Amino acid sequence: MRTSIGYFIIWCMSICSVTGQTDTSFFKVYCFPADKVPVIDGDTRDWDIVPQSYVLGIDQMTEDEGKHNKPDKENLDISVKVGWVEGQNRLYFLYEAYDNYWSFSRDDLMVDIFEVVVDGDRSGGPFIDKFYPFKDISKEDAWNLFHGRQAQNYHIYTPPKRGDWCMYWGPQQWLKEKPFSNYSYKYNFKEGESGKLTLEFYITPFDYASPDGVEYSVESKLCADKLIGLCWAVIDYDNNEGKPKDGFWNLSRHHTMYGNASELRTFKLMPIGK
Repeated sequence: MRTSIGYFIIWCMSICSVTGQTDTSFFKVYCFPADKVPVIDGDTRDWDIVPQSYVLGIDQMTEDEGKHNKPDKENLDISVKVGWVEGQNRLYFLYEAYDNYWSFSRDDLMVDIFEVVVDGDRSGGPFIDKFYPFKDISKEDAWNLFHGRQAQNYHIYTPPKRGDWCMYWGPQQWLKEKPFSNYSYKYNFKEGESGKLTLEFYITPFDYASPDGVEYSVESKLCADKLIGLCWAVIDYDNNEGKPKDGFWNLSRHHTMYGNASELRTFKLMPIGK
């Protein structure tokens, strides 16, 4: 009887192992040659060498708050390219978006946002105070001890607000400054108007990001064929009155990817020339 129970447990574990496997597919990060590193100036010509197979658009995303069954590109359309350079620990992004209503005048976070989450060593797991596993400390302590250390979340304003390009979500505010990040925008519209926005930027992923600064932190080492956790969402508001958002378009299959690195998508740093 015990033997039968043992076999049954092993069988159940094997089934759980198979059904619990994560998606083995991956997206690609383009390797720029050392003499063609993108200049962060909003000029998209640096990105013309990136093959179309690297481009991710809104068709790869889902609106996971139930507001839209499929994309309407007359309402919102986006294109994202991601690159890296051998010898650097930076991820370069080109984000291009059309919106029928750009919202960016409010002082809070109820504005159009490109949210980027990165886990440079693909270690997974929760990384925000809300998901701290122990409940015997305050939210403030969880923020200081846990939030943003092993994965990082950037709420990037599209376009910038009063000269500020993003809300880095965590106590490691040094991450949103040079030399760890840089950015450039191009757009020609006012609040409430339609139009196209171009955002070029880079960020530096960290395996361990300390609130006390880079000298207490560990940069993620980027190399060819490495797998990283990466994801983004587009938070779209079609008003500036504090009314509900029009959509939350997510590259992940899980809404809570914003605070759980196990729910990010897998990206592969491609070798040069691939």
